[in-house]
Parts: sequence; C-alpha cells; structure tokens
Amino acid sequence: MKKNSLYYFYIIALLYIIGAVFDGVAVYNHSKGYTKDKSGYVEILNFEDRLLNVDEWMFTGSGWDSKESTSTEKLKGAEAHYATAITSSYYFIAGSTAFILMVLFIYWGGNNVFRSVGLSVITIALACLAIGIITPMLEIGAFSTNLTIPLKFSLPFIGEVDIPDKIFKGRMYYYYQSKSVVDLVYVLLESKNYVVAVSIFGFSVLVPFTKLTLSILLLLSSSFRNNILVIKIVGRIGKWSMADVFVIATFLSYLSFSNMNSGIDTEANTLMGLYFFLAYCILSIASSQFIELALKKQKDIKLNHTFSW
Repeated sequence: MKKNSLYYFYIIALLYIIGAVFDGVAVYNHSKGYTKDKSGYVEILNFEDRLLNVDEWMFTGSGWDSKESTSTEKLKGAEAHYATAITSSYYFIAGSTAFILMVLFIYWGGNNVFRSVGLSVITIALACLAIGIITPMLEIGAFSTNLTIPLKFSLPFIGEVDIPDKIFKGRMYYYYQSKSVVDLVYVLLESKNYVVAVSIFGFSVLVPFTKLTLSILLLLSSSFRNNILVIKIVGRIGKWSMADVFVIATFLSYLSFSNMNSGIDTEANTLMGLYFFLAYCILSIASSQFIELALKKQKDIKLNHTFSW
C-alpha cells in the first residue's frame, strides 16, 4: 500500500523542507556575514585611506600597526563566518542525501518509485536554486602588498637627492566586490541597465522556478501528465534557462580578472552561492530523466491494466 501512495513522501518532504530552510538560512546569513566582514577588512585597507594618511607617510609603521590589528580581526571574523557556512552546507547535503535514501527505501519496487524520487530531486533542486540566487557567488578584489613608492628627485646645483623609498606595509586594496544573482539584478536596475537585469532575472530565476514548478505538477497531477503541451514545455524550457552559459560566464569573469595588470595583485574566489546554483543545474537535468521514467512507468501501468481486462 505504501508503495502506491505518496502519503509517506509528503511527510518526509515536509520534514526535509523544514530542515532545508534552517540550513539554507544559516548558509545565507553566514555567507552575508563573511561578505560584510570581508568588506570591512577591505575598507580598513582602502588605498585612499592609506595613501592620504599623514601618519603612515611621516611615521613608518605608526599608521599600519593599528590597521593591521583591526583588519586581522575583521578577516578572522570573515573566515569564521565562511567556515560556519560550509558546515551548514554539509548539513544540507547530509539532509538531502537522507531524504533521497528514505524515499528509495520506502518506494523501491513500487509503481511510484520514479515519481517519488523525481519529486525528491526537484524539491532539493528548488532549495539549491533558492539558496544559490540569494547567496554571494563570486568575490573579486585588486590590491598591492607592501606597496613601494620611490622618493628620488633632483634639485638645481645639488643633483639627485636619494630619500629611502616609502613602503606601505601589508595589503592596500583598490577594489573589492562580492555579489549574488539577486544583488547583481538590483545593481543593474539601479544603474538603469533594464535589458540586462531582466535577462539575468528571467534566465537565472524565473525560467528555472517555472520549470521546476511545472515538473512538480507534472508528477503530481494526472491531468498534467496527460497534457502533451505541458510535457513538451517541461522538456524544452530547460534549454532557455542558460544555466551552463551563466556558470561559464562566472568563471570567465574570474579568469579575466586574474589576468589584470601584473603590477597589481588580484584575487577572485568562487563563493557558496555558485556551488548551490551548480547543484541546481545538475539536479534539474537529473529530474528530467526521472520525469521521463515516471511517465513511461505510468504508461506501462495503464497498458497492463487495459490488457488485464
């Protein structure tokens, strides 16, 4: 009986969603905490603040000592936030794996095995997509380490005067940004780049959510399963999500930034949001396969039922 009813699946799915919400909120909050502390770290080491600081010019080390201790504290706070976000991600992975295994254990060998597993994969994909689009995906920064400024100049009748070079200890940041998909859309709207903003929102948010929602209805509702148009839409809409293009574009921005002027050090790191979005891409593809298997299974059941009469 349990293998032919989705009653148990609904209970397990509800428990999973509650756990996923807690883990997702933790990942988001700590990822944002990381970004906030990292931005504070960069702000302390901002090039304008350091180059215009009289103490750092006049008294070597006096301006840097206070900045070093404060910035180090901020950086440690950022690293602690990111470590906690990673731990919460592991909890999310463990919960998702347990969700799939429990569904397989209950429905293995039954008529609803592909439907229940497909619904499980789609549920996890929705959670990954939600976390992926609101959590920072990439951080990029440009900085100099131990910036050295030559102080040689010439005077009439005296010649060249050689003063020891001025060295600004530690890092000096020129640029830092960290954005999620939602942040990027918001920034583009503020700058009136409406076409790009709407395109990114449509291809990376609206279309994926539409596809997953239709996939759920397809597996739950017999009227949807018998609608050829809905089946075709679900099968083809994934091509318009441009998920692969989005991921490639993100890495291209990483590579292009890493090849900047060799006189400036650069950093470009992928953050938690990208991995959740990538997980959504993989799970979305997997869900399509389970939908096909579920539809084939339902068709075979109908044929067997017809011939049995």
